Amino acid sequence: MKKILIVLSLLFASVAYADHENVDADAYFQQIPALCSTPEKMQAYIKHLKMKPYHLSLGREGMDPSGQPVYMVTYYVNEEGTSSAALIDVPSGLETCMLFQTFDLTKPKQN
Repeated sequence: MKKILIVLSLLFASVAYADHENVDADAYFQQIPALCSTPEKMQAYIKHLKMKPYHLSLGREGMDPSGQPVYMVTYYVNEEGTSSAALIDVPSGLETCMLFQTFDLTKPKQN
């Protein structure tokens, strides 16, 4: 029961907001819901989901490949290969946010 309460509180307690200016006339940043907590608690949650890191990448300032790193995204896949999740970490290390968790994961056929 305690684990269920922790997970529910994580789900409903945190929402991350992006408040940025328009990038151009056709694309813009939007507020998105994200599940956020301390890095330790998010890692415990990922472990509970039996997910392993699949790949890591850096978000860079100004979306420029030569910009300073401003966040890191870790993409996870579960042991069965049927579910994925993406976590984002910022240099301060004060919180980690899960941007999404998906199900029914499939890999496209390679030509």
